[in-house]
Amino acid sequence: MLKYPRTVRKIAREIADAADGAFDSYREGEATEEPQVTDRILGAIQDRIRSQKIGGVTWSARTLRTGRGTAAEERRHGADILGVLDIDLKGYVTQKGFLAQAKKAEPDHTFPNREWNRLRRQCEIMLKRTSDSFVFVYSIQRGIRVVPANSVLGLDSRNIFDLYDRSFSSFFEGHIECFFGDPRLASTDINTLDSIADLQVNRVLKLYARMAK
Repeated sequence: MLKYPRTVRKIAREIADAADGAFDSYREGEATEEPQVTDRILGAIQDRIRSQKIGGVTWSARTLRTGRGTAAEERRHGADILGVLDIDLKGYVTQKGFLAQAKKAEPDHTFPNREWNRLRRQCEIMLKRTSDSFVFVYSIQRGIRVVPANSVLGLDSRNIFDLYDRSFSSFFEGHIECFFGDPRLASTDINTLDSIADLQVNRVLKLYARMAK
């Protein structure tokens, strides 16, 4: 996007702080499965990013449950989260998105073969839809980390922390700065998504950026 360095850093930090606060439920054993943790994280982001005005830009967030992401569909399509960015600023307009699969892991944990192969298949399926596909790693020791889905396919050790990862804040900085994002994933209309890429995801996070009034 156009250079709004203070705005981008601040909103990415707000997103990460909200996610970290919700992630405490996993650390404390209140939410133990990936879908539960993901729901709390996305809900916290929506609650935090309500008409945030930063550097002349108003940010807002909306989360959606599509009702289409049954367990069978998630296995088939490999996507747990669709992230959509909608920017409409003076002199710059863009809409784009990414796919992510959430997975619990720890630095000293090696995935069992069956679980690792399932994650690889999920990554392969996401990557058939878009190269902008990622794994959101939920770790008690390291918090929420983000790994490119493509990197998972090349790893033999079955320890996802052998890969380079990014913090949640750094990931969203890159997304908002438009270093990555697929313009084909620019809609939260599930029917449109189905017609474009045969996607059936359960959770959607949409971020909006508009000129402040």
